[in-house]
Amino acid sequence: MNDAKTVAVTGAGGSLGNALVRRLLRSGRTVRTLVRKEDDAARLLALGAEPVVGDVRDERALEQLVRGCEVVFHLAAWMGKPFDEKLAHAVNVRGTEGVVRAAAKAGARRVVLASSVAVYGPVLRGVISEKTPAWSVGDLYGDTKIEAEKVARRVAGETGVEMVVMRPTMIFGPKSPSWTEEPFAAISKGLPAIIGTGEDLVAPIFVDDVALAFDLAGTTPEAANETFNVGAGPRTWNEFFGAYATMTGKPLRRIPVTLARNAARAGERAERLLGHRPHLPAEMVGVMTSRATYSTEKARHVLGFEPQFGLADGMRRTEEWLRASGLLRRPSVALVTGAARGLGRAVAIKLRAEGLTVWAADVEREPLAELATKGIHAVALDVSSEACVRSVVEEIEGASGPVDLLVNVAGVGRPGALESQAFKEVELHFDVNAYGPLRLARAVAPGMRRRGWGRIVNVTSTNGFIVTPFMGAYSASKHALEALSDSLRMELKPWGVEVVVIQPGAMKTGFADRAQAVLREEISNSKDGWSPYLQSFLESPLWGTATATSPEKVAKIVAKAALSSRASGRRLATLDAIPARVMSFMPTALRDAFLVRAAGLGRKPGDG
Repeated sequence: MNDAKTVAVTGAGGSLGNALVRRLLRSGRTVRTLVRKEDDAARLLALGAEPVVGDVRDERALEQLVRGCEVVFHLAAWMGKPFDEKLAHAVNVRGTEGVVRAAAKAGARRVVLASSVAVYGPVLRGVISEKTPAWSVGDLYGDTKIEAEKVARRVAGETGVEMVVMRPTMIFGPKSPSWTEEPFAAISKGLPAIIGTGEDLVAPIFVDDVALAFDLAGTTPEAANETFNVGAGPRTWNEFFGAYATMTGKPLRRIPVTLARNAARAGERAERLLGHRPHLPAEMVGVMTSRATYSTEKARHVLGFEPQFGLADGMRRTEEWLRASGLLRRPSVALVTGAARGLGRAVAIKLRAEGLTVWAADVEREPLAELATKGIHAVALDVSSEACVRSVVEEIEGASGPVDLLVNVAGVGRPGALESQAFKEVELHFDVNAYGPLRLARAVAPGMRRRGWGRIVNVTSTNGFIVTPFMGAYSASKHALEALSDSLRMELKPWGVEVVVIQPGAMKTGFADRAQAVLREEISNSKDGWSPYLQSFLESPLWGTATATSPEKVAKIVAKAALSSRASGRRLATLDAIPARVMSFMPTALRDAFLVRAAGLGRKPGDG
């Protein structure tokens, strides 16, 4: 007599197989699994399963798999790739027959077969129940599932093994190729994923809920020789694929119904003329333009099945897996420093509009209060304090999860002659402009490395590559930030953590006004003849106010750098940064001559 606690699972390397094996192991069952890849076998062995490496077409592997098993869950299937009719029939039809016969020969009590609602074809209206007849429309996957059900029932009738046929709707979640990996990839690339308005109906169900239904099908006595639809209720395509679009930050693109149908018909005709079976019969466009719903009342009544995951919960789990697997490289939690005003504020607002959870940080807490009305979290942060930086990062990660995007905007600019400027002013520039971003990077980078991805965006300045008189401390600190960013970018690359430098020029913020106010104070207090030169610099065109860019425009560039699938190491962020970059390549004497004259330093002391 077979052990009631020993079960077998084919297709254990797939999405549903993985979820079912984990569930069965948690319930204390001994689980023997059939997989085709050695790495899948190693992973399942680590979970506590007993892997058998083989194929459903391999009789010896099947004999080893089902020996001593009470229930056999047959999930292995050809899912559409490679598109090969012989392979599809060999796996889905003859493979199913082989599994059922092997199970019966080994004395198994029950086989639970994974079929699909694809057997119903593209029904456009009404309620689809288990009594709805199967419809072969030329779709190779759906047609072979119809044949698989027939052969499974026939062999079960001949051998006396109990047969339970499960017809899940659209399974999404970790490792799901058809309803997670493929649509997510298409949406990530900006390709159209929806036919029509997107208000037609789909029936997504999270993979763990399907595993629950299969578990119940294996243990419920009344399920013997029955067929069950397994679903979690209807949603619109906009809701379902819209969740993926939100993850990627890309718009959800659509194809008109007429265009889709004409394209499908043209493709079908072309393939038939070439003597090939169509990959996508034109009728299958109806799947994405259907208003039909799937009844799951029988599964609820007989199996006691109730889905445990709503769409939002399932998508959260799916997003976690997409991030962990490296398929989703878009941040969800952002920390923006210097967010009380100017560029930092504009960046925080822009990132929030992109759907991120945003924490706006600044040494001044009061100006941040307004951002709360926009759904942005505010936190007081002194970037010059190591303890404060650590505390704030811990607070954010405790409340919202790991910081996977850090945007360092906080900075100070206090002009003065390096000979006479208070040294603490020079130190302040480095402490805030260079060491501050480094402190924050050191606080978030370890977590990013553990997770295998993250992005750090450091906002420097055109002063980071070209120096103007009386801005030496500011320029030096921005030079330092550029160097620190370069080093971080190379050092963190092996872990998938990216570091980006944004180089803006003049912006329409209060930065120049605050710097000029400091300069006026410096002029009034200056000794040793610096006042006239500082005054000339104050009145010079080097402040760039005539060509200054709005912070909102620069924020768009910062957000694009933060959210793009590929991060560039550097990006100029304002138009005036282009001539500044050109000037940085000029011969030193020529560049100095221009800047000296522009700053009003072209006269000797005592000249009128």
